[in-house]
Amino acid sequence: MRNVHDLIIAPATAGGSGARAIIRIAGDGLDRLLATLFTPTPGNDFATPGKQPRLVATRLGPSLAVEWGHIDVDILHWPGPGGPTGGPLAEVQLPASTPLVDAVIAEACRHGARLARGGEFSLRSFLAGRLDLLQAEAVLAVVDARSPAELSAALDRMAGGAGRELQSLRESILDLLADIEAVIDFSDEHAPDAIPVAAAAFWGGVEARLSATSAALEAIAGRLAARDTGEAGRLPRVVIAGRPNIGKSSLFNALVGHEAALVADEAGTTRDWIAARLEGEGVACLLVDVAGVDEVAGSRDAAGGIDREAAARAAAEAAAADLLIVCRDAADGPANRSGQRLDGMLRIDVVTRCDRVSEPVHHACSGVAATFRTSSCDGTGIAPLRRAILREVAALPAASAGATVRMRVGIDAARQSLAAAAEIAGAAHKGAACDEAIVAAHLGHAIAALGDVTGAELGNDLIDRIFARHCIGK
Repeated sequence: MRNVHDLIIAPATAGGSGARAIIRIAGDGLDRLLATLFTPTPGNDFATPGKQPRLVATRLGPSLAVEWGHIDVDILHWPGPGGPTGGPLAEVQLPASTPLVDAVIAEACRHGARLARGGEFSLRSFLAGRLDLLQAEAVLAVVDARSPAELSAALDRMAGGAGRELQSLRESILDLLADIEAVIDFSDEHAPDAIPVAAAAFWGGVEARLSATSAALEAIAGRLAARDTGEAGRLPRVVIAGRPNIGKSSLFNALVGHEAALVADEAGTTRDWIAARLEGEGVACLLVDVAGVDEVAGSRDAAGGIDREAAARAAAEAAAADLLIVCRDAADGPANRSGQRLDGMLRIDVVTRCDRVSEPVHHACSGVAATFRTSSCDGTGIAPLRRAILREVAALPAASAGATVRMRVGIDAARQSLAAAAEIAGAAHKGAACDEAIVAAHLGHAIAALGDVTGAELGNDLIDRIFARHCIGK
């Protein structure tokens, strides 16, 4: 059973270096907890229930100040019930010290709070009507965005434009359904000789309203299609991976056709991933160059913190890739196979820097195409490899966010139901007999389909599954 009143706490910002960190706290007992953990500076007080939110200047309270001193802390306080989660909420802004953040959270838990589950803050906002389901899922899309285009699309969805439009259209269909239900309930009260003219006029109005609603849904569907095929849509990610200093960045530059990556004849030149668009023959992908790691699926044991972080990021990019370009130097041992799905990962094996060996190297596996041999210096194998990458990308299933998929499915289902209702209404407008109950049933199906999109009619199990994908603190 979901409890939306528990006092929950979680960090809302990522760990690591920075100027400020934010801790989010929500639920019953918030005012008491804030008074225990923090002491407002003179002239500052926490907001009272029913009042406007305020920014309160405080310092760490006695229990925390014993170890940490009187550190200044700003608290953005929504007293409820009008806050973002529908109840009391506070965002504690303090220096970005991981030990300090951990100490505040631990002290809060000692006084009755519990650590929030993933997505619990967003879930409360959804249940309180502050977010629709599309906006709530856009929170996750913002967190997961890995390019400016992906971030822009997620922020647009979080602004709630499509969700508000769909909810408005759903309300219009509900109004129309109410009118038809009234006709069903009170049809016996009309005089028989008044029915034909009145019925024709009524069903003509119904047909016009259905036509306008269908046109609006079609416009939204068109924008969704443009989002999936346009620059804002998620491009498949093709990651070039392999051990350090084997020419991966040179290969990246050769494939994209310009000097996008820094190249040097020493290990560790690439410390973070860089990306560039690769396209041809109507296919596009995002080619990603990552730091060298000793194993594609893991990170190497590096001496420096920067090297460890670079290796971790490279491993994360490789794990999330739609297609891996696994590189080895021409002097290395034989590769595995090309264009095959291994351990759930689609990969192409490439030999780099073949211009540095005196004899051509041919490595192949039985029944499998030979590994691509390349040289970024003389161009050997670059064009065939580029064609192979685009061929594999073209065969990938279309990538769409879960919210976008549900929007498309729900809108299509609603449009089909509205079309069926409009066909009956149009015939009734011309004088044909009409079963109002069938029209009402079609409208009910359309309302339910749009309710699935906005979250108005989803079951608790599915809602919990959706929000469980969010980060803790969101």
